Amino acid sequence: MCGLTAVFHSDSVARPVADTLKNELVASLNSIKHRGPDSMGMYISTDVRVGLGHVRLSIIDLTTGQQPLSDEDQLIHCVVTGELYDHERIRAELLKQGYSFKTKSDSELVVQLYKRDGINLLFHLRGEFAFVLYDVKRRLLFAARDRFGIKPLYYTVSNGRILFASEIKAFMGLGWKAEWDIDSIIHNGEVSDERTVFKGVQKLPAGHFALCAASGYIRTERYWDMNYPNASAPSPETVESMISTVRSLLVESVRLRLRSDVPLAVYLSGGIDSSAVAGIATHLLREQDPNAKLTAFTLAYTEDEATDESPLAVRTAAHLGADIKLVPATESALIGEFEESVWHSEMPNATFHSAGKILLSRAVRNNGFRVTLSGEGADEVFGGYSWFPLDYLRWPDPAGAALGLPLPSDEERCEMLANLERSAGSPEFSSVNVDLQESTLLNVGAHHVAANLIPFYGSTFKPNIIATTGPPEIARAIAEGLNPRVRQNSISGAWHSLNVALYVTAKTFLGRIILNQVGDRADMVNAIEGRPAYLDHHLVEYVNSLPPSVKIMPVAGSKPGSWTFNEKWILRQAVKPFVTDEMYRRKKVPFNPPPRPAARPGASPLQLHLSRRITQASVERLGIFHWPYIHDTLTSYMESPGFPAHGAIDERARILLGVLSFIVLQERFNVPTFSF
Repeated sequence: MCGLTAVFHSDSVARPVADTLKNELVASLNSIKHRGPDSMGMYISTDVRVGLGHVRLSIIDLTTGQQPLSDEDQLIHCVVTGELYDHERIRAELLKQGYSFKTKSDSELVVQLYKRDGINLLFHLRGEFAFVLYDVKRRLLFAARDRFGIKPLYYTVSNGRILFASEIKAFMGLGWKAEWDIDSIIHNGEVSDERTVFKGVQKLPAGHFALCAASGYIRTERYWDMNYPNASAPSPETVESMISTVRSLLVESVRLRLRSDVPLAVYLSGGIDSSAVAGIATHLLREQDPNAKLTAFTLAYTEDEATDESPLAVRTAAHLGADIKLVPATESALIGEFEESVWHSEMPNATFHSAGKILLSRAVRNNGFRVTLSGEGADEVFGGYSWFPLDYLRWPDPAGAALGLPLPSDEERCEMLANLERSAGSPEFSSVNVDLQESTLLNVGAHHVAANLIPFYGSTFKPNIIATTGPPEIARAIAEGLNPRVRQNSISGAWHSLNVALYVTAKTFLGRIILNQVGDRADMVNAIEGRPAYLDHHLVEYVNSLPPSVKIMPVAGSKPGSWTFNEKWILRQAVKPFVTDEMYRRKKVPFNPPPRPAARPGASPLQLHLSRRITQASVERLGIFHWPYIHDTLTSYMESPGFPAHGAIDERARILLGVLSFIVLQERFNVPTFSF
């Protein structure tokens, strides 16, 4: 997986001597050494215009894959993080065309493909990656990020220099000083767009590249995005063909991700997504070795049987003949990792998902593994969340009807839609309090937004800040942060409303929260390479082309006019041969690392930790939050904590975890108190 850092001096910026830049790169790389503990490498151009740094986690070509990489003429230099699949085929093609390789590393494809195709090399890459490449002759820096944003890449301009890095903390070694971006904080730029909580620091968007010229000009451009067919266009395939194609594409995705020169494991929860990946992986491994056995790692929530999925995972592992390692996750253990999860994700956290993943990835590392397969991305691609039926019902599905699927009548659909909208504030919809329809910029709900944002309100912030920035408008910020093409396709009805909801969820919740907090960062804390098999762009492009009704399949009830919904229907059919009947039939349940159960007396570990860390002095030092409101929230939560269903966290505790996140970030990044 690895980590990278890069410095680019434009013509107008004074350049340091080489030794100074080398020392800066070393300091920068040391801050992200957890991403690549096996080796460190650097390239500094002869004119000291460019410095590239890399820390390596050895997965492929253990002996000769050190970075930075270069061509035989020393005119192209690059640092690459992540994993490129299908690289043997592309390498063979390039060798036939006369291109040469110094290593067997998949990353070296970037160098030789650039020599052949220039920036169009991106269309040949398959996998999760981020890279920075320097073309000496053109004095051009070229950076890119994978299609889904699985691998992180940030950039900023500091002291006139253009900086890139896998993590923001790497900028500190290069002389960057952190400041709060108050507008981003108020309107949650971490989720709604490419901003961070730090002024001037941006994410390179998923599916984008950046070109930096010697003049100092920075250009970013999209090279890939998700697309969907016209809502009224009939599908040319049968349902049986769709199921078969999804199965073959998913099997191929898992097959590619089993390639490793080091031991490989799987993350296994109690859901169908990870169970299917484990089942397919076992099937493929036993094609080569009938005695092959996977090792699976599962969090066990030992304090709360209601949210503990480990018994389900144990039964799945037994069915597959896999070894399973149960990793205890108590409330105290999760709280013990929370502040580290904030430091490593570099953004506010409001749940213990990332903390739990840190516990899990540490167990993987301690057991001698370096690579894991995961089920992340299936819900966002196939339609697995509780809010998706609402958006499925907003529009009829002519493509599904053309397949002969039994669907609700328009009258039944509208009645169900009205009933769901009336219940949208229920626990089933995770306390929805934001809807993108309110902004009039999208013709679709965004019920995932409120379920996963820290519930900061205008009263949370200092009054003088809100007087200047206005109150939080997160729904509008999300809508305006989308590609204009998407807004138009939504408003015009060209895309079915379910597909718009899938797109918004993939770009916000998946791309900016899950893949960051729960994916890359929580894995790389412990130098573990996570491979999300559902986020193969060949698979996703095909699934996106399918009618909405094969993702959210309506099922007629016993009473006339009554319907239920089978979420991720086509995925269930595709993976049925690889999972237990229990997994095939199980409905999705929210997967939440739980706070302490209500039945136990006394203050909980969460309450005690919040009361110790959130003080008037620590809050006022931030310069952001209104202490009287925070004090009242903390007092109320200490006196009468709530325990929502499915391990969800009391809204007041989520606010307080958000405030604690900013305290941690200020301490770790040495951020000055905000003031206008």
